[in-house]
Amino acid sequence: MKRLLKVICLVGVCGCLLYLTGCDPLEDERPVQAEGLHINEVYASGEDWIELYNDLETSKNIGGYFIYDKASSKYTIPAGTTIQAKGFLILVCNDLGVGLNTNFKLSSTGETVYLENSSGTLIDRVEFPELSGGQSYGRYPDGSASMAISGTPTRGTSNGGSLTPAILSATRQPIVPGLNESVTISCTLVSTQGLAAVKIYYRFNGGTYASAAMTLQGGFYKATLPAQATTGKVEYYLEAEGTNGLKSYEPATAPNKVLSYLLNTDPLPNLFINEFMAANTSCCPDNSSGTAAYDDWIEIYNAGAVAVNIGGMYVSDNKANPFKYKIPEGQPALTTIPPGGFLLIWADNEPEQGALHADFNLNAAGEDVGIYYIDGRTINEYTFGAQTPNVSWGRTTNGASTWKAFTTPTPGQSNN
Repeated sequence: MKRLLKVICLVGVCGCLLYLTGCDPLEDERPVQAEGLHINEVYASGEDWIELYNDLETSKNIGGYFIYDKASSKYTIPAGTTIQAKGFLILVCNDLGVGLNTNFKLSSTGETVYLENSSGTLIDRVEFPELSGGQSYGRYPDGSASMAISGTPTRGTSNGGSLTPAILSATRQPIVPGLNESVTISCTLVSTQGLAAVKIYYRFNGGTYASAAMTLQGGFYKATLPAQATTGKVEYYLEAEGTNGLKSYEPATAPNKVLSYLLNTDPLPNLFINEFMAANTSCCPDNSSGTAAYDDWIEIYNAGAVAVNIGGMYVSDNKANPFKYKIPEGQPALTTIPPGGFLLIWADNEPEQGALHADFNLNAAGEDVGIYYIDGRTINEYTFGAQTPNVSWGRTTNGASTWKAFTTPTPGQSNN
């Protein structure tokens, strides 16, 4: 009893301390003592970077200054680093920790970045929000207190007096269109302040791009793409233009990179989600990295009479988004399933390990798992409930309609 009371007292004291100091002990709420050097712009989607701006009329030596997103791992800017008067300096946030490359990366979901002088005085702090690809968060104009998301990053150059409208998201309905079916494209913007127009550009089978205005309907800018009577590929991208004439795009590098959907009538292959494990802690190691890792996995079974190359198809843990992970093309030796054969995909959220490593994990509490054709049509999917560690869930026999728990899992092998 005394031991229990002691634990309760310790918890209470810790709770009070957390209440007094805030939930995050690394959170730095010191007042900023400005000295003319600003975190001027932040980019956190891809090759992350932070832009510093010297608002002074003279150059500034910032060697020995600190920049960080966690107080426990501050990065020291190299000695002799100078920013010219009214000039800019880019720090690349790539975890290298050498020169103008910081020892941390930025989170695209948003976080706080701090800047201290060589004496440890906090001279600037920026809390940036979630940023999509192609967006940055900066001061408008340079060095001001006014910060906003822009659709066009201005790395190493002036942000100007006004920002570019930024497209927040783009969706289509239906997500997997068929022949003779029109498609509605919708998007939202970070802000409509200073917005002149939103347009969509689209083409079919490599033709000339046509354009249409996107109109505001129920909080979304929308346009409808015409139905197509033949198979092929529809490509499209969005443009937001400000009253200042500045434009941003979705995708950010359009028209070099565009959004698209396929209209396809191929017969679907006879593939099944045959077995999976969503709570792997000590069974069935993944040795792809050179050491054993106990990752989630999905087994696909080819019930057909011919080999099937699944390169270009998709696996997903959300049937509302069949395009979650595209299995890379051009590696048929890895991605071809022989008739009556099996293929294992690791749901380990480590696609850098190879074609058969999806960019998601399975949820042991229950969710969807599915395989989808190159156009997004459903080949086979299954919704499962809570899973037991190191017990797989699979079809009673290969391709059967009934399922059961396997206390002895059979990844890449027959369930029969």
